[in-house]
Amino acid sequence: MNRFYLRFALVWLVSVGVGCTSAPVRYYTLMPTPEKASLALETAPAIEVRVVHSPPQLKRSELMVRTGPTEVSILENEQWASPVNDEIKNALRLELQRRLTRMSGSRPTFTKLTLDIDVQQLEAEFGEYALLQASWSATLSTADPRSGGARVTNRTFQAKEKIGGGYAEIAEGYQRGIAALAGNIVGVLTSPASGSDPPCQKSIDGSAGASGSNGH
Repeated sequence: MNRFYLRFALVWLVSVGVGCTSAPVRYYTLMPTPEKASLALETAPAIEVRVVHSPPQLKRSELMVRTGPTEVSILENEQWASPVNDEIKNALRLELQRRLTRMSGSRPTFTKLTLDIDVQQLEAEFGEYALLQASWSATLSTADPRSGGARVTNRTFQAKEKIGGGYAEIAEGYQRGIAALAGNIVGVLTSPASGSDPPCQKSIDGSAGASGSNGH
């Protein structure tokens, strides 16, 4: 009888130990890889990015995916490496620095870029798409007093990136959306007719087209 209880106790301890062993938590970032995050040249303008608004659900550290028309699942073991607003802000700033630095023969005429981002949607459906929808407002400052001081530009933007299966693909889809947003911002701000350019919408198949209003 004592041997039976001893064996039962051993089995129970093993089962408790297995039950207490949780799956590992994986962390994801929107920051580009080191080889892509090239530093800006001294001649590049100063850049300040501020995320002024984002949906309340993005305050969580866990990744979320849409699993149905009205259902969203929280992935407790798949988490952001830092708050999502910081991920967006820092990734976008680095993308802007990289693109402005690599411009040749057409350096921006402004010396400082202050960018306010209003994130309306950051959403993914597993194995289908990663969606970034936002509006942005850029204030350009120049050292030339003849330019009339600061200039403000407002636009809306949407990128819907096709993604494969896997949780890492969700973060990679968002990364591509951030890169597309940076490209849209640089394209508008460095265009000679930036005051009349329509906002850019990047479709799920990767092609680009114009839609929406011309800003505020």
